[in-house]
Amino acid sequence: MNSWAAEGIYDCNFLCICVLGDRSAYGLCKEMSAQMKLTHCVNGFVASPQDMPTYGQLGCQGFIVLDKEHKVVSEGTSPFMQVRGLAFKHVEALLNAVCNNLPLPDLCPGEAVQLAKAPEGLEKLQGYRGICIRAQDNKVDFGFTDGPLQGKMISVPHSSVQRLDPMDEEESCGQGCSSGACADGSCQKAAGCGDRKSCEGGNCGLPCSKPGCEEREASSSEGSTCDPSTCERAECKVDPDFVSQALDLVSVKVASMDSEHEECATALRRLVNTRTREVLEEVLKCLSDHFAHEEALFEEYGFGAHVNEKLSAKKSHANEHQRMLNKVRKQLSCGPSVPATFVRELLQEFHEHTTLYDVQYADFLAGKGAK
Repeated sequence: MNSWAAEGIYDCNFLCICVLGDRSAYGLCKEMSAQMKLTHCVNGFVASPQDMPTYGQLGCQGFIVLDKEHKVVSEGTSPFMQVRGLAFKHVEALLNAVCNNLPLPDLCPGEAVQLAKAPEGLEKLQGYRGICIRAQDNKVDFGFTDGPLQGKMISVPHSSVQRLDPMDEEESCGQGCSSGACADGSCQKAAGCGDRKSCEGGNCGLPCSKPGCEEREASSSEGSTCDPSTCERAECKVDPDFVSQALDLVSVKVASMDSEHEECATALRRLVNTRTREVLEEVLKCLSDHFAHEEALFEEYGFGAHVNEKLSAKKSHANEHQRMLNKVRKQLSCGPSVPATFVRELLQEFHEHTTLYDVQYADFLAGKGAK
């Protein structure tokens, strides 16, 4: 948000509002400004319960967009934790329309969609869900989040796509588009398949004819049966530098939480090395126990409570816990082994959770004497 404001591309105001509803909001407002370096946008707070908004949500769940007459254009754009960079493209598509007096787009990047009419010859794909990667000139780049082309993208007519309610990305196994797998606008190829047909006309991701390719494509979405310690295929590897960076965790100033974060990191390292269902079950238990303890501390010390659940930091934090746990549970139902793509996603999300969510309670709980 601060970058948009600094660039000056959009003729609008960017506001970050602390909604605690009392004078303590001032301190949190200043802390937020310092942490996020909010030097170009408007940073404010609501200091009285009487002035609290009657609707809304926290920024981690997306942006609220108003037009020049202060009418609501969007009550909530796509959440970053679900669709990553596409969340920003969603906002930009709306701002481009509002600031240039253009009609609002029927469909924006990052929105959940369903393939209502599959391309000719690919009827088996009809009904599968995905994310809008790009919508332009009556064409939609459709990134699959489930089905046989999960993690791949096809280009289809706009009329073939139906917008869905805000997505739950854990409906599918393994890699979807949330990690950016198909968000770069390029065809995703199965290992060893060579060149594919163009994305135009819905051809991207069609099975190739090379021997063994079909089996490799199946393993990429259902979990490879190879030994991760010896397999040399690129899609089966998790880069050691990435693992080191993802599990280099910041302190949250509460000793028990820091200790449990390290326990979770240890379990995740074992998952990198084995990619087995048994170790993923260990990861699930470790995360579940940690999240439950963390939420118990929130209750004990009163972190993030709010009469409006949509404005509750405690509620949004707990929802993120459930999203991550559901992601793991869904993968456990997909087969005996765990794809490297899923492992990378999980490590990235655990890192982002500790650095984006958990640091928000650090000073509060430490100040209350939480151990």
